[in-house]
Amino acid sequence: MDALEVEKTRQRLVGRGGGYEIIHDSPGLEVGVYVLVAPEPDHQNAHADDELYVVLEGRGELTIEGDTVVLHEDGAAFVPAGADHRFTGYEGLSVLVIFARQKEETPLHERQRMEQPL
Repeated sequence: MDALEVEKTRQRLVGRGGGYEIIHDSPGLEVGVYVLVAPEPDHQNAHADDELYVVLEGRGELTIEGDTVVLHEDGAAFVPAGADHRFTGYEGLSVLVIFARQKEETPLHERQRMEQPL
């Protein structure tokens, strides 16, 4: 078992001006750290897997399928597979991202559709 270096990863990404880094990858789970720094917008697309965002530092808004929730440190939000979502209204926001990979493989054409840029 490996310890996940969440804070070291977060600090490294802050130093780079933001980004995403995977800290665990297994068949059923991906865990990463995502750091957003304004004015850089959130460029993500809908994903083929359910995901959970846990705010490590900062605050911002997460819009999921048109509904907006305000997130702050120690807050969390669930995004179902395929849902359009985007972070806005942040200056500096660091989140732990947990992807729960589907047990049954999503057909390739469906994965490609969900991962297409908007």
